[in-house]
Amino acid sequence: MKIRHTSILALLTIVFANCSSEPEMQTALINGKITVADSVDSSKDYSGIQLLITHREDVDSEVDTLFLEQSNRLGNITGKVEFPFQGIYPVYISRNGNVIGSTQFILADNDTINFSGELPGLSENFEVDSRENRAMEVYNRVDKGFRRVLAYINAGAVADTLIEDELRKWSDLFWEVYENYPGTFASNMAGGESVRLLNTFDQNLMMQRINDALPSDEMIGVAAKYGFEYKAETQGVEGAVSYLDSLQDLTKNPKIKRALDQERIAFYFDSARVDIAKDLLAEFEKEYDDDPKAQQWAKTIGYDLSYLAPGYRVPEFSFETDEGEIIAPDSLVGKPYILEITPVASRLYQNQYDRTVVIHQIYQNYDLEVFTIPLDKSEVTVQAFFDERVKHWSVAKFGGFDVQKLIETFNVTQVPTRILIDQQGNIVRKYVAEDFTDVIQGLNTIIKQNQKGS
Repeated sequence: MKIRHTSILALLTIVFANCSSEPEMQTALINGKITVADSVDSSKDYSGIQLLITHREDVDSEVDTLFLEQSNRLGNITGKVEFPFQGIYPVYISRNGNVIGSTQFILADNDTINFSGELPGLSENFEVDSRENRAMEVYNRVDKGFRRVLAYINAGAVADTLIEDELRKWSDLFWEVYENYPGTFASNMAGGESVRLLNTFDQNLMMQRINDALPSDEMIGVAAKYGFEYKAETQGVEGAVSYLDSLQDLTKNPKIKRALDQERIAFYFDSARVDIAKDLLAEFEKEYDDDPKAQQWAKTIGYDLSYLAPGYRVPEFSFETDEGEIIAPDSLVGKPYILEITPVASRLYQNQYDRTVVIHQIYQNYDLEVFTIPLDKSEVTVQAFFDERVKHWSVAKFGGFDVQKLIETFNVTQVPTRILIDQQGNIVRKYVAEDFTDVIQGLNTIIKQNQKGS
C-alpha cells in the first residue's frame, strides 16, 4: 500500500489567486538588523544593505515590489509591508547592487517579523521570528516526522495492519497544529494535511473535521477538494453540486465564489452533462465579463465542451510511430486507447509513468492501447527517456506529426494531457495533469459498456 504525499499549499492558495479585482491589502511590520563581520568590513558602517519583498500573481504577470528598504549605519531595517493575502513571499537581500542572499517570509495581517543576520554567511546565520514563523516551525517538525514514516510505509517496512494506525496518529498531530495555531498559514496547511490523510481511511472523521473548520475561507478550498469528492461518491452529481452551493453560501470572498463556479462547470463537464455545463458556462461568461483570466478559462473549457466532451467522437488526428505505423482514429475502432500528449521530460509525466505501466498491464487484457506523443524539442531527450525504461507501448516518431495542429485539436494547455477513447471511437474523458488519477473510473466504464454490448 503506497500513500502519496502531496503538498496542500496549492489547494489552500488557488482560491485566493488569479482575480482581477483589487484585493484589500493586508499589512505587517518588518523589523530587523543585518551586520557585517569585521573580517570583511571593520568600518562598523552597515548602511546600504537592501531588503526586497516581491509578489508575482502568476507566471504571466510582472513582479510587484511589496517592500524595499535599506539599512542605516547600525544595520537596522524597519518598515511596513502591504501585501494582497496571507502567504509565503520571496525575500532578496542585496548590497552594492548585488544579491547576496534570498529567503522567504510568511506574511500575515498584523504580524511583526523580526530578523537578524550577519554578512557573509546569511544562509547559515539568518534568523526569523514571528507568530507565523513559530507556527511554521512546529508544522515543519511534524511534517518532517511524517515524511520519515511515509518513507518506511512506501518501502514496505510497516505492516499493512499498522498503516491505518500510523496515518491516524499523524493526522491527529497535524490537527493539533491546526487547533493550536489558529489563523496562521501553518494552521491552514496542517488542517488540510490532516483532512487529506483521513480521506484515505476515515472519511466520516474527515467530514467532521472539515465541518469543524468551516466557515473559514481558508478551509473552503480543502472542503471543495475532499468534501466535494466524498459527496460525489456517496450522493452522486446532485448531492455534490448541492455541497458546492452550500460552500458558496459560506463565503463572501469573490475569488472563492468564482473558483467554486469553475468547479461546478468542470464537474458537470466531467459527468458528461454537457448541456448543463454549457448553460452554466454562458452564465459564468456574463458574470465575469470584465475578468480576463476568467474569460481565458471559459474559452479553454468552452472548446472542450464543444469538441472534446465525454461521448463526442474523437477529432481527426494522425501520427507515425517509431515502428513506421500510421495511427488515426479509423484504424483504432474496436479497441479502447489512451493518447498521451506530453513532453517526456515533464516531471509529472515521469512521476506518473509507473502508474501508467501498471494500468496498461492490467487493462491490456481488455485490448487497451496507449500511445505517447512526445512534445519535447529534442529527439535525444525522448530516446534517452525510453532507453532507460522498457517501452510498453507505441510512441510517436519524432517529427512524425504536426505539433501545433495536435495541440490545437486537443486543446493542450497543460501537460500531461491524456484522452481516453472507447471502442467506438468516442471520448470517455480528457485528463489534464493530476486528473489522470481518475482514469480507472473511465476504464471501468468502458469495460461495463463492452460487457453489456457482448
